[in-house]
Amino acid sequence: MDQAQSLREYMHRFNVQQEQKVELPEKHAKHSAQVITITSGKGGVGKSNFTLNFALGLNAAGKKIIVLDLDLSTANINILMGITARNSLADVLLRQKSIWDVLEKGTAGIDYISGGLDIQDLMELDPNTLSFFWSQIQELQTYADFILLDTGAGISKEIIDFILASDETILVTTPEPTAIADSYAVLKTVLQFSKQIPKVRLVVNRAQSYREAVDTSRAIKNASNSFLKFKLVTLGFLMEDVHVRQSVRSQMPFFISYPNCEATKNIRQIVYSFLPDSNELPTNETKGVRSFFEKIFSFRK
Repeated sequence: MDQAQSLREYMHRFNVQQEQKVELPEKHAKHSAQVITITSGKGGVGKSNFTLNFALGLNAAGKKIIVLDLDLSTANINILMGITARNSLADVLLRQKSIWDVLEKGTAGIDYISGGLDIQDLMELDPNTLSFFWSQIQELQTYADFILLDTGAGISKEIIDFILASDETILVTTPEPTAIADSYAVLKTVLQFSKQIPKVRLVVNRAQSYREAVDTSRAIKNASNSFLKFKLVTLGFLMEDVHVRQSVRSQMPFFISYPNCEATKNIRQIVYSFLPDSNELPTNETKGVRSFFEKIFSFRK
């Protein structure tokens, strides 16, 4: 029996045990956190900065947020907040720390977890370590409303797995031709591996004008619809704003440091557009964090 099969059988037994536990009455039942992957076709489009300020916007709207930094090559969510991550998700595995030990408070009270591990690391765990890790991940299931995964850029197997396992994906691009082409390539690759239509919404960042943002969105949507038969939905636009660069230098998110700037207004509009769909009562279609990791393991055959 291979390692992946062994892990999948373990998870099945774990889930059966969880289902046998006494559940709360429906009116007292807690919802599952929705897992949102935020990715891009190429680096340098402002994905991590968007993730952080989007999290702050959701937090301001009364939502409990966890940002999980899975961009292992250039993890910089903590840098954008001006904090140093003391622990990471890897410490749950290597030192058997609890999930609460690695959950850190960031700007404006949002919760943040540094990744610090590759998904392949999970596949090499012994059953006892995996059992502990799985029990800790369970703790997040009803703790937050949204878990935002800030992934690396590009088209790796890991990123595709994240997208397919998430409740929703936000694809960040800019008006640059290379960014547009790479965003289309991400969609094309995801659809090649997906057995069902994924939920993906587009954000155009650093547009010089509203017209440029609309044209960028239209170009990707038309190509997606014509060649991939996939209807891409636009979530929103962020205009080029000098305050964004200033906030990066000061290591204080623009949503906090410049509450009235154009970029912050854009984030508020994106949050407003995002929440009507996501604010509904959870359904059986909501995967949650437990289902997210179940799917990640199942992909590793």
